[in-house]
Amino acid sequence: MSAPVYGLVLAGGKSLRMHTDKAALSYHGRSQLTEAMRLVTALVQRAFVSVRADQVDDPLRAGFAQIIDCEVNMGPIAGIMAAQAQFPDVAWLVVACDLPFLDARTLEHLLA
Repeated sequence: MSAPVYGLVLAGGKSLRMHTDKAALSYHGRSQLTEAMRLVTALVQRAFVSVRADQVDDPLRAGFAQIIDCEVNMGPIAGIMAAQAQFPDVAWLVVACDLPFLDARTLEHLLA
């Protein structure tokens, strides 16, 4: 029996080089985070946004189910570790929030 697949969109970055929140940049008429969540949610049983503790109340991120990083200053692995710790018996489809050309076909291929 296969494990259920949950989705995780990594959106806990500080966007230091970009100087603006990459998750909030608009592509396809919506924020990158909203678009990534739309794509992932359609293909998995449950989907979450990975956030730092100080991002929990951010209006963009607060509209989605969240998994809060349990470690600080570890980068994307902190989100993956927190997700795996919270739901250890599932498989994860993990994507970054800043992939404006990501599409359903690519995600379907990864899942296959």
